[in-house]
Amino acid sequence: MEILNLGKTDYLEALSFQLKLFNDKQKGLIDRDFIIVTEHYPVYTKGKSTKEEHLTEIIDTPVVEVERGGSVTFHGPGQIVVYPIVDLRNRKKTSVRNYIWSLEEGIIRTLNELYIEGFRVEGKRGVFTKKGKVGFVGVKISRYITMHGISLNVSVDKDFFSRIVPCGIYDIPVCNISDFMDVDKERVQEILIKNLLLLL
Repeated sequence: MEILNLGKTDYLEALSFQLKLFNDKQKGLIDRDFIIVTEHYPVYTKGKSTKEEHLTEIIDTPVVEVERGGSVTFHGPGQIVVYPIVDLRNRKKTSVRNYIWSLEEGIIRTLNELYIEGFRVEGKRGVFTKKGKVGFVGVKISRYITMHGISLNVSVDKDFFSRIVPCGIYDIPVCNISDFMDVDKERVQEILIKNLLLLL
């Protein structure tokens, strides 16, 4: 598994980079798997289940429609974004459900190491805490190859989330790790990648 840390990126540039690796793996041109790590400039992305009423007051921020599960979400500074490009046939858990469980579990274990209780909510994808949703999951899987992935809020400007219905969930707020503690984003990223490598 190769870790590719892109630093801060424009969403469309990172998407193009993902697609290149995704397509090459589907064609059998690349054997190894990748975990792309990045932080995006402000952008909203619309997944397949997005409804128009989920976008309420978006102003002066790009909106990109993407082929992943889930509804609308926000990416921006203060958030860790991880895109695994992996062949599930090389993994112990090949089902979509198990793959998503592993992504969520990576976030939960990371929060636990920071002494924050993270948990799943039945019928809702992602990771939640007593203060709200902190981890987001949206993936695409085709011919066992994965793309898109997860995001984890460390210290995001939550005002961006107030302009949408994040993930189509009306009754649970969005939160940050910084709502619980002062922490360095690079430290959280290090813990998150360590846990994902153990699970994927």
